Amino acid sequence: MCVLAWGGGLPPSAEACSGPVCDLGGIVPPTAGAAVPANVPALVIVPSLFQSMDAGSVHLRTAEGTDVAAGITQSAHGSAVVAPAAPLVPGAAYRLEGDSPCPYGPDTLGVTFTASEPLPLPGATGLLEAGPEQQGNVYVIGGATCAVETRGSSLRLRFTPAPELVPFLPWVHWTVEVDGKPWASAPHGSLGPTGELAVTTRLKYTRDLLWLYTVCEVLPEAGQPQDMGLEPGRHVATLRPVLEHLDPPLPSVEVPFELTCPKKSTEPDPVPNDEGCSQAGGGLTALGLFATLQLWRRRARGVRSA
Repeated sequence: MCVLAWGGGLPPSAEACSGPVCDLGGIVPPTAGAAVPANVPALVIVPSLFQSMDAGSVHLRTAEGTDVAAGITQSAHGSAVVAPAAPLVPGAAYRLEGDSPCPYGPDTLGVTFTASEPLPLPGATGLLEAGPEQQGNVYVIGGATCAVETRGSSLRLRFTPAPELVPFLPWVHWTVEVDGKPWASAPHGSLGPTGELAVTTRLKYTRDLLWLYTVCEVLPEAGQPQDMGLEPGRHVATLRPVLEHLDPPLPSVEVPFELTCPKKSTEPDPVPNDEGCSQAGGGLTALGLFATLQLWRRRARGVRSA
């Protein structure tokens, strides 16, 4: 079982834009047999790309097959959220499953896990920082292979989760806003314990959650990008986490940053020297040489007349 999380600022492969796909989805927690805090507010089933889980087909059961009372709803990115009516029993085994939305592959998505001892519920999110600005090639969405090469400026956000949040990261989905406007999002389980973002496809998530950029120059030979990114200048990025059914909710974190475009020179192009008429270092010009020859001729005539 795997968690589907997507992101990445590098140019994707050509097959990433070959058309919609329906690969196997994943269920959170990320591995079969994983220990889940008994007081986790909600479990999540993450569907495959472009699919949505049917909440009516989702069940939480004991290892013996008995249904566990839980509220089941659909959430962001088509995921199904399962909120147990009571905390899980530490040491007990459970199975979370639901009908696969894919027309091919296994009919059911499911995973068996064990409830561990309760953990303190997180009240802090962590630290958000802006990495150094990079100027040069920027690959953005567009073209047959998803990526169009442009010239611009970009930077990566660095997120360090609060230690108390780390055990609950598989059940958190994320949104980044810039100056209060939506920039990018990522489904449950997208960020790891050190704040890293899993590799993604731009077929659905055209912006990396933690990558910010501006396009300064479009290269005609590369094609027109579909997304020019942010305007150059100063901005504020806000990272908003959602741990399903956590009350009170996790706070957002923010950081200021700046993206700039290289300044174009306003100096006129220098006039090239005419090597046939002048010398570097203040040598005689053609006009000066002509005047000097005339003076010599006059002096020579005066000497002969005398």
